[in-house]
Amino acid sequence: DTDEALLIAYADYLMIVSLPPDLVKEISRYKRASVNVIGHFEGMHSRAYITITHLVRCKPFLAQPAIERMGQRLSTMPPLELYVDGFGYFDNVTTKTIYAAFTASQRSQNWFKLLFMQMGIKVKDFVLHIPVARNIPLTAFNKLWPNFENRGFKRAFTVSNLTVLHRDTFAEHPEWRVYKELHFGNKMQAF
Repeated sequence: DTDEALLIAYADYLMIVSLPPDLVKEISRYKRASVNVIGHFEGMHSRAYITITHLVRCKPFLAQPAIERMGQRLSTMPPLELYVDGFGYFDNVTTKTIYAAFTASQRSQNWFKLLFMQMGIKVKDFVLHIPVARNIPLTAFNKLWPNFENRGFKRAFTVSNLTVLHRDTFAEHPEWRVYKELHFGNKMQAF
């Protein structure tokens, strides 16, 4: 599959934190329940995950060795325990996005700062979240938010790897496929 990936002239890469299967299932249930309240919306069928960064129109022969080197750096980072705690929303002026929120801690903030540094990316105002209902109109939000506002939703899980997805930039129907799993080691206890 890696050889096939090199034949692509340009590729997009999506770097995500995959969620445990029970949490993916739970978020899917919230998405389906949301469809029952507001009807169809963007991303209602997409698998739940945490987006770290999205790289567009990369030359695979340059990107892939860089991903390998990044994987070596990430292997020096310890895994991280994360805690889902309730829901929040982003206000995008004409639309809103409802998401599963996380308990903020100094430890997780430091860990993500280090992750971005090891990945060589700059991320402004990173909000750790799992999208549930993305870019919904205000009328739909006003109908849906009361169902999430005070809902107790708590889960804990360990982030032990970064999943790198890829797709052909110019394919007619580009589909994300797993390119590589980069594992966090435990060689350095920085926290």
